[in-house]
Amino acid sequence: MNRAKRLLLILLGAMMMLHFFGCGKPKHKLLYDGFGFTSDKTAYAAGETVTVYFNMIATDTDYRFWLDDEDVELERDYNDGQGYVFTFSMPDHDLTLHVESHNSMAAQERFPVTFENRVQEADIWILPQTSENLKTTLWGTPTVGKLAPGETAEVVLTESYAAEAWLVRIIDTDQALYSANDLKLADGYRIVFRSEGARFDAVIEVLDPEGSVVFSGEAFSGSLGAE
Repeated sequence: MNRAKRLLLILLGAMMMLHFFGCGKPKHKLLYDGFGFTSDKTAYAAGETVTVYFNMIATDTDYRFWLDDEDVELERDYNDGQGYVFTFSMPDHDLTLHVESHNSMAAQERFPVTFENRVQEADIWILPQTSENLKTTLWGTPTVGKLAPGETAEVVLTESYAAEAWLVRIIDTDQALYSANDLKLADGYRIVFRSEGARFDAVIEVLDPEGSVVFSGEAFSGSLGAE
C-alpha cells in the first residue's frame, strides 16, 4: 500500500470516529423550570436555533416566560395549534427556560398615584419593573398619557405579581428619553417630573401622601433620535 492510500485511510478513519463518537461541537442542555414545554431536542450546540412550544394553557391565567441568561433574546409567538412558540439562539452554556403563572381573575390591589409634569410636553409611562419592560423601548400606549408642562394626571395602578417595583419612562416632543427605575409606589403617592434649570437636568421625584420625598434621581437618559 502506497503512502497516499495509507493517508487517505487514516483520514477516513478519523472522520468516521468523529461521526460515531460525536466529537463535533459540544452540546449544551436545555432545561425547563415548569411543566408544559416541548422541543425537538434536549441539548443544542452553541449558535443553534432552538424552538420551544408551550401549550399547557389554562383559562383566566396569565403567563410570564424568561431565560436565566438575559443576554439571550427570547422571541415569542402564539398560534392556536401550538400555543406559545419561543425561538432563540443557544448560548455556549446550559440554559433554563422559566414559566410563572398567575390567576388573572384573582383580586389584585389597585391604588391611585398622581403624576405632575413641570418640564416639557411628553408621553409618560408608569410600568411594572419586569425584565421585558427594562429591555425594550416599546411600551405601547402611554399609561399616563401626554402631559403638557404644568399638567397633572391621576393613574390607577394594579399591583403586579411579576414585579415588586415600578419604572417611569418619559419621551418628550424632541425624542429625549427620561427614566427612573426601582420605584416603590403606594396609594396616594405623587410623582413629580421637574427641571433643575435646563430640561436635560430634569429629575424624577416620588413623594408620599405627607409630601416627604421618598425617591429622587436624575432623569435624562439620552435621545432616541440620535444617529
